[in-house]
Amino acid sequence: MKICKHFGNCGGCSFQNIPYLQQLKNKEEKLKKLLSYYEIDSSFKPINSYREWFYRNKMEFTFSFQEKIILGLHHKNKKRKVVDIEECLIASQDTEKILNCVKKFADKKNYPVYHKFTHRGFLRHLIIREAKFTNQIMIGIVTTPLQDLDKEKFINDLLNLKLEKKLKSIWWIINDALSDAVVFQKKELLWGDCFIQEELGEYKFNIGIDSFFQVNSFGIKDLYEKITDYTCLTGKEKVLDLYCGVGCIGIFLSKKAKFVWGIELKKEIVEAASENAKLNKIENISFLTDEVRRFLNLKGSFYRGIDLVVINPPRCGLSKKVIRAILRLEPKMIIYSSCNPDTFCRDLKALNSLYKINFIEPFDFFPHTIHLECLALLDKIS
Repeated sequence: MKICKHFGNCGGCSFQNIPYLQQLKNKEEKLKKLLSYYEIDSSFKPINSYREWFYRNKMEFTFSFQEKIILGLHHKNKKRKVVDIEECLIASQDTEKILNCVKKFADKKNYPVYHKFTHRGFLRHLIIREAKFTNQIMIGIVTTPLQDLDKEKFINDLLNLKLEKKLKSIWWIINDALSDAVVFQKKELLWGDCFIQEELGEYKFNIGIDSFFQVNSFGIKDLYEKITDYTCLTGKEKVLDLYCGVGCIGIFLSKKAKFVWGIELKKEIVEAASENAKLNKIENISFLTDEVRRFLNLKGSFYRGIDLVVINPPRCGLSKKVIRAILRLEPKMIIYSSCNPDTFCRDLKALNSLYKINFIEPFDFFPHTIHLECLALLDKIS
C-alpha cells in the first residue's frame, strides 16, 4: 500500500493507511447514516470514484521557520506546527521540485517568515495550481508588503526547473491581513499568462490564481456531465444557477437549456464566469453579482416557477432564510450538490417538505480525506 512519508503528521490526509475500497465503503455508510438520522428516504446510487493519487488541482502551502525555512502543511495534531513537505501524493507530481526550489530561494535570500501571532515577517504561503487535462501549472508566492521580492531570481529559479507539466504563470500576491488564510489584497503577474486553461469535455475554462474551481478536475467533469444528463433539458427550459462560481455547471447546462442565469457574490468571480462563457462562445447565459438571499428576496418573483434551480453552496450550506426563499420560488426541479454531507442532508430535509428526492449520489472527489461530494435531484410535489 502506497503511503506518503509524512502520513500521520501532516494534516492533509487522514486515511492513507486504509485501503481505498474500504474508504469508499466507509464514506457510503456515513452518508447513509446521516440520511437515516434526518429521516430522508431516497434511492441511493453507488459512490463514484476517480484516481486515488495526484488528483488535487490546487494546494496552498505555508512557510514556517524551525531552525531553517520550511514550507509545508499544518500538523495533524499540533495546529501551530507546520510539517516540512518533501512529497505530496494527492497534489501535482511536480510538487516536490517546486517546494524544494522555493525553499532554496527563500533561504538564499534570507527572507524572514511571517509569524501569525506577532504579525511580523515576509513569507506567508505558496500556491500551486494545475490544469490536469491540459498539463499547465501556475505558481503564486504570498508575502506581506514589508520587503521587496527578488522577482528576477524567483522567476529564473522556477523556469530552470525540469517539470513534468508546463509552467504557464508566476504570481506575487501581497497579503497583510491578520487572518491566516490567503487574502488577495494585491497581486502582480511576474511572468507568463494571467490564466491557466483547463478542458472539461468540450468546454474550456480559464483559471486565475484566485479563481474558485473544484479541486478534483477528473471528478467535476463527470459530475457536470451527469447533471446535464439527469436534468433531461429539451432546449425550452430556463435555469437559475445559485452560487455559480466561475460558471461551470451553467455552461454545461446551457447547451440544452433555453437560458441560464448564474448568481455569485463576488464581482471578480462573475467577471471570470462571463469570460468563460465568451471563451466557449455561449450566448444564452448571463451572470449577475449579488448575494443569493438578497437576490431571491428582491428579484425572486421574476423567476417564480422556473424550470430548474441549481444549488452548489459553500460548506456551511443554506441558511433557513435562503431555503424559504427557494421554496417560495417553486422551481419545477432542483439539483443540489455539496461537498459537506452534514449540511447536504440537513438542507434536503428542509426542501423535502415540498420536493420529492429522486435519488442521492456520492462522488469521492477527496480520496484519503473525510470529505465527500454529494448530488441530489429533486422534483416539485404536485
